[in-house]
Amino acid sequence: MFSYMTMNMLYSEKYFDVCLQNQMMRMLGLGYSGSPKPVRIVVVGEKGAGKTSLIIAALNESSQPQPNIPPVLPYTTFPSEWFRDPIPATIIDTSSKPEDREKVVKEVKEADAIVLTFVVDIAETLDRLSEYWLPLFRQLEVRVPIILAGCSVTNREYHNQSGMEIITTSIREQYLEIETCFDWSAHHIARKVFWYAQHAVTNPVGPIYDKETSSLKPRCVAALTRVFVLSTRDTDFILNEAGLNNIQAQCCYEPMTPSQIRGLIDFVQARSPLGVDENGITIEGFLFINKYLVEQGRIRKVWDILRKFGYNNELRLADDMIPYSSFKRMPDQSVELSDEATRFLRGVYKNLDEHSGNNLGPQMIGFVFQISPENPWSIAPYKDASEKTDDGGLSLEAFLSLWNLLTLIDPARSLECLICLCYPSSAVRVTRRRAIDRKEQNSDRRVFQCFVFGPENAGKSALLNRFIGRPYDDDNNNGSNEERYAVNMVDNDGVTGDVKKTLVLKEIQMQEDGFLSSNEALGACDVAIFLYDSSDESSWKKAIDLLVKVATASEDAGLKFPCLMVAAKTDLDSFPEAIQEATRATQEIGIEAPIPISSKLGDCDNLFQKILTAAEHPHLGIPKIKSKKKRSRKLMKRSLMLVSIGTGALIVGLASFRLYAARKQR
Repeated sequence: MFSYMTMNMLYSEKYFDVCLQNQMMRMLGLGYSGSPKPVRIVVVGEKGAGKTSLIIAALNESSQPQPNIPPVLPYTTFPSEWFRDPIPATIIDTSSKPEDREKVVKEVKEADAIVLTFVVDIAETLDRLSEYWLPLFRQLEVRVPIILAGCSVTNREYHNQSGMEIITTSIREQYLEIETCFDWSAHHIARKVFWYAQHAVTNPVGPIYDKETSSLKPRCVAALTRVFVLSTRDTDFILNEAGLNNIQAQCCYEPMTPSQIRGLIDFVQARSPLGVDENGITIEGFLFINKYLVEQGRIRKVWDILRKFGYNNELRLADDMIPYSSFKRMPDQSVELSDEATRFLRGVYKNLDEHSGNNLGPQMIGFVFQISPENPWSIAPYKDASEKTDDGGLSLEAFLSLWNLLTLIDPARSLECLICLCYPSSAVRVTRRRAIDRKEQNSDRRVFQCFVFGPENAGKSALLNRFIGRPYDDDNNNGSNEERYAVNMVDNDGVTGDVKKTLVLKEIQMQEDGFLSSNEALGACDVAIFLYDSSDESSWKKAIDLLVKVATASEDAGLKFPCLMVAAKTDLDSFPEAIQEATRATQEIGIEAPIPISSKLGDCDNLFQKILTAAEHPHLGIPKIKSKKKRSRKLMKRSLMLVSIGTGALIVGLASFRLYAARKQR
C-alpha cells in the first residue's frame, strides 16, 4: 500500500495537470465505437427446464401461453434500449437432444454469458446443474458469467427469490463462477434475467473482485489507487469534499451534499478506522468504499469510475489512451525514451533513493509500479535482464537500462506504465532508419540491440551473465528455448560523444526450423556477434556457417548490419591453426578478426566496447557475402545464355537439315 510519503516522492506536481487532461476520456460500455457488438447470451439446460419459455417470457413479459412455439427458437436480439448499458444482446436458445451436443458446446464456447435453467419441481434438472452442466463449463474452460434461472411450476413455497437462493446455496458455494440465481416463476422477472446477464458482461466482477478471498484483486487496487492519486493531487492525497464531488462529476453523478459526505465519512470510519483522518477519506477508505459497492451488487458504479479514468475490461489502459501512432515504425527503426522522459525517470529514482539509501531495493522498485496494472520487471524477459545489487536492488544505470529495454521491445507497455506514473504520453522517439544511418556513416541511437548467435555450448549465456555482473557458473536460462536479454550501459568513447549508451544483448536460441521467425525479425538487430568455442573446431565451423546464413538473410531482406566474430573460452587450449584459419576466413568476408574473450576469467569488457563502436558505425563491418537473390540472378543469366546458345544451334541445325533434304529431293 502506498504511504503518503511515497506518493509525494513519485508524483511530482508539474506532471499532474497534463496527465489528468490527457486521461479524462469518456468511455462507453466495452469500449466499442459506433454500433456496439451485441452481447451473446446462451441459454442451456435439460429438456423441460424452461429454456425457450424463459426467452419468450422475456420477449413478451406475459404469462399467457404462446401458440406454435418451435422446439428451439432462432437467434433473438434484445435491443440496446432494454439495457442500462446501451449494448444489444443476442439470445441463443439451444437444443436438449443428445445428437445436438456438439452444437451446444460450440455455442457455449462462443458465449459472453450463460443462462443455465432448471425447474425446482423436476429434481433431475436441479441435480444436473452440479452433475453435468457446471463441470462441463469448467472442462471447456469457459470463463464467462453464469446465471442460474429457475422456476417452480407447482410448489408455490418457492415462488420468491429468497426461496430460490436457499435451494442453490450449496451449488453456489461449490461453483464461485456463478454470478447469481433468479426465480423467474413470475414472468415479469424473466427480462431481468437477461438484463443481469448483459450487465454481468458489460460490468464484469471477475477482473475486480476475488470471491474466494472476498477482496479486490491487485490490478483493481492498482487502478483505484491511480484514480485516488489523480483525484487528490492538490489535497495531500486525502479525498475531501471537493475530491469526492470531482469523482462524482467525472462519472456524471449528482454532487453530494455536505450531510451526505458527512454520512459517508462516518460510515467508512465505523467499518474501516484507517480509512478516515481529520481532513477526509484516505486511500484505505477509498478502497473500502469500492469493495463495499461490489459486495452490495453495485459494481457498475465502480466500473463507471474506472472507465472514466481510461480503463478497459482487463483493467489496462484502453487503446485510445496509448498513442500507438507515436511509435509506428519500419523494421529497421527502434523506439527510445525521449530526453525529457529519461530526466523524469532520473527524478523518480532520485526521490525514492533519497529515502531508501544507496540503490533501490525490491520494495521501492515495487512502488514505481504500484498503480500500473502490474510490475513488468517481475516476469521474463525483464526479471533477470539487468545487473542487481547484493540485496536485489537496482542502481540508477540498471533502473534506466530496464526502462530502455521495456521501451525497445514493448513501447506500448512502457507508455502505459509512464502514463500511470503521471507522465505525459509523448515520452518516446522513433529512431531513423538504419539504411539512412549507413549513408550518414553514423547512428544517433542511444539504445543498441546486439543479437548473440552461436552453436550450442559456445558460451552465449555465460557472456550475457558476465555483461550484467552474474557469476560465470550461473545457470540462468541454460537449456531454455525462451528469448533472453541482458541490458547494461557501456561507456561510449567514440566520435558520437563521450556519454554512456545502453546496450541490449539478445541471445538467439537455435530452433529446428530456423533461427528466426522471419527475415524481417533481423530489422531489430543493430549489430550481430557470432560466438564459438575456440577450443572446438566444429564449433568454429558452425559459427562461420551461421554467420553466412544470417548475413545472406539480412542482405535479402535489405536489413544489413555489422557483424563480429567472437572466440570464446580462450582460457582453454585452442584447436590447431585456430587463429590462422579464423583470421583468414574473416578477412575474406571483410570483417574484423575474431575477438578473444573468456567469460570465466571476466575478460570481456573490450568486447562490449567493440560491439557499441560497431553499432555506432553501421556502414562498417558488414560481411561481403552475395545474397541468394544475387546468386539466383547470376544463375538465371547463365541459364538464359546456355538456352540462347542451344536454341541458336538448334535453329542452325534445322536449317541445315532442311537444305540437305531439299537437295536430296532434287
